[in-house]
Amino acid sequence: MIDTYGGKDSEGLGFLRSEYVASGEKRAVLFRGNEVAVLSGQENIAAPKFRLSDLEKGDIFISANACYSSMDDEFAGVTKILDVLWTRTNWTVPICLIMREAANLVFSRLKIRKDQTLTKSEITYSCKESRHTGAGIFFDSVKPTSIDVDMRILSDYLCLKNSGMYSLPRDMWWVYRTFSPAAMRQLRPAEFAIIDRWGALGFGTFEMPPFHKLPKENIQKLVGLELQHLRQTTEGDETREIIREAVLALPPESECSQVALWIKTNKGRAIAPTSVGRQLRELGYMTKDEWRDGKVRHLIVPLP
Repeated sequence: MIDTYGGKDSEGLGFLRSEYVASGEKRAVLFRGNEVAVLSGQENIAAPKFRLSDLEKGDIFISANACYSSMDDEFAGVTKILDVLWTRTNWTVPICLIMREAANLVFSRLKIRKDQTLTKSEITYSCKESRHTGAGIFFDSVKPTSIDVDMRILSDYLCLKNSGMYSLPRDMWWVYRTFSPAAMRQLRPAEFAIIDRWGALGFGTFEMPPFHKLPKENIQKLVGLELQHLRQTTEGDETREIIREAVLALPPESECSQVALWIKTNKGRAIAPTSVGRQLRELGYMTKDEWRDGKVRHLIVPLP
């Protein structure tokens, strides 16, 4: 099982205190970013260096937000994991791939593709071919519409929870012939309606596992996970202002390497391009990948 795109509170770390891991029945492995070190001894793999052979190291693989230096770092890491999984053409043991917030899959793929249409087409194709790579995908989403209809029609089963003030997408209104809108708004947290790909409807309950993270818990502390975020010594408020000055002085859509070169030339400071990239979000910028001159360029653009 591989758990990806967990919440900001790193709820996936709850698996580390499950009876399966505690008893040694299952081995848990953490994914992390290149700039994060695990000091407390849990088995871990740098996500950008993930290989198919690493699947032999554990039974439960967890990609938690706390194990990355930034959201961009997490998205890049999970994108690498998925790309490697799609290359698995020979397998004997299937993989349960959990994506807790499906919309994040689109955001992460947009980092390496040119446009949203191409991204959605690639995701749909990957989902369609997932059974051939031995992956069973479990999408979790706050809203059904966060998952494109082309992806929903590939689902073998669709579980619906309390819909609150929102209705189902129009292409699913036929469900209201069995479950009225009022009934869907009154489902308890453990209750769900389920639809299979042939249109059969059912109702069930599933209680929260005892090892699941509770809202007020510090799960990282409770499982004894100690992390060290590796930072360049030049990072800080002063460095951030120098980076801001460089970005404003350079032409629009410059790259982090150009910012680093400008700072070295004009300020006599050595700041790595990766350090520039880490500071961009706090300065109101992000990087956009674009194909130019036969290469992928990481262009600095204002946050939307």
